[in-house]
Amino acid sequence: MFAKKKKSLKEMSPDEIKEAVKERYGRVAKDPCADFNFPVGKDFALKVGYPKNLLDELPQSMYESFTGANNPQPLVELKQGQVVLDLGCGAGLDLYFYAKAVGENGKVYGLDISEDMVSKAKANMDCAGIKNVEIECGQSDSLPFQDNFFDVIASNGIYNLSPDKEKVMREVFRVLKFGGRTVFCEVVLKDKLPENIRKNIDDWFRCIGGALPEKDFFYLMQKAGFKNIEVVSKVRNARTGHPLAICANIRAYKS
Repeated sequence: MFAKKKKSLKEMSPDEIKEAVKERYGRVAKDPCADFNFPVGKDFALKVGYPKNLLDELPQSMYESFTGANNPQPLVELKQGQVVLDLGCGAGLDLYFYAKAVGENGKVYGLDISEDMVSKAKANMDCAGIKNVEIECGQSDSLPFQDNFFDVIASNGIYNLSPDKEKVMREVFRVLKFGGRTVFCEVVLKDKLPENIRKNIDDWFRCIGGALPEKDFFYLMQKAGFKNIEVVSKVRNARTGHPLAICANIRAYKS
């Protein structure tokens, strides 16, 4: 029997892409040692900057399904009592550190498209004794939160997986408080990719098929309403395999 030919990215609808993302990251949650065409797990987390001494203190289930773009922790600069959203929280590695940073009087929400990731993140928070976290399953382009709700919204490599990046940015802007900020790590491009690199959904999961040129990405942020957009740093790391890819660490405000 012949294997079913994969659709090209051009042939896939936004809903089909989102369903593929949900399915693939569900597999990462359930079977993190499986063969994926993108890096997963502790060794990868170490390569993008998570300190070994901190990871060594955590249960394996906290980091074994990690698939982010970089380590956002040094950029977020949270304060006690803040209300934070971890958008695309995965199995909860960043969520754990954010919950520790805001303290008992703060609150951290996690959102992920995969029910399996949400279940794993909840179990991880319970195991770690984290009480100030609430985790939901949902989509980044339709956030289940009221307007002007969060002090800070953080994410780690979710925009390049989103077929409608502008809609995600508008939603992030909507649920941020005035004076609040978004801080995130994202794969962007130095220049437009040749079309033969964007063949099918596997290229999407390499964080290259859905990535935008840097100038286009920042234009969409400005269009959504963000001000004082700052590229804190740009790095090449284990997530940026293609020569045109770079990880941008970004901070921007709603004012």
